[in-house]
Amino acid sequence: MRRVAALFGAAAVGGAAGLVTNKTPSPVVLASNVLSPHRPTTVLVHGLDSSKETWNGVLAQLATAGYPAIALDLRGHGESPLGDPKGFTAQQLAEDVIDAVRAHGVDDCVLIGHSMGGRVAMQAAAIDGAAGNRPLFRSVIIEDMDIRPRALASPPDDALPPSSAAELLRFTSSGGRRFVDWPSARDALLRWYNGDVARVESWKRSRVRPLPGGDWWSDLNPAAQRLARDKVLASEDGASSWDTLASLPVKVHLWYAGAEDTVCELKGKGGIEDMARRVPTAQLRHFAEAGHSIHNSARTEFMEALFEVVDSPR
Repeated sequence: MRRVAALFGAAAVGGAAGLVTNKTPSPVVLASNVLSPHRPTTVLVHGLDSSKETWNGVLAQLATAGYPAIALDLRGHGESPLGDPKGFTAQQLAEDVIDAVRAHGVDDCVLIGHSMGGRVAMQAAAIDGAAGNRPLFRSVIIEDMDIRPRALASPPDDALPPSSAAELLRFTSSGGRRFVDWPSARDALLRWYNGDVARVESWKRSRVRPLPGGDWWSDLNPAAQRLARDKVLASEDGASSWDTLASLPVKVHLWYAGAEDTVCELKGKGGIEDMARRVPTAQLRHFAEAGHSIHNSARTEFMEALFEVVDSPR
């Protein structure tokens, strides 16, 4: 069952003697940066071990050009709560995206999913398009992700030593990603990132950042990472959603990075060529000089391609 967060669009006026507060709902819908009568809203979905922050540069350029956009944190990532781990599935993540977009009052979108978020975007577009109503997503862009099932997280949760299991459980709680200082956050993450000190240190003040008052918050969540690997990347849901898109009135774009940095296979079952065969209307674009994160490593080319998609007629 979907859970939609309520949005409150107006603040009450009060506090001064003699002021009358009009609580009648306004019939006027105010324009905002996420609701435009002229352009579809771009919806941005991040990948594994990432958050909405990865889109900051893209959001800035869209805003400067006057294009409305929304970047979302998937459950368990960034600032979004994990919820019940048992409810963490590819379908639920896709429905979360649909619900969040509709809660913003948007009904005409271009959806982009990077890496693991590409799997979520495939499923969101498939679920929405198959519902039989006017599609919410006019176009879906899959950024550097194929539909091959990946390996399960290793070792599985039931094979973790008790100390590791207890530390992983911490990350499932509502405050489990809040730490008293940077060393505490760093040490808690190192176990789940193969003790790679240089990598974890690179996240200081970016993916792990200080909060007002002195605490630190981690956008990274090892518990969500393992769930995403098992429930999204290792599943057949990507292939099923991709096949569904072949029969829906949504424009499908598949963008993949250069050979040295892409996570996609070109040939073989579930690879780029197989995806093109299964959805013949999909428009492929190869960013030959880009890294896996095309939107950051080849920003100019990425934005040119994105503007083309957003400006194309429905």
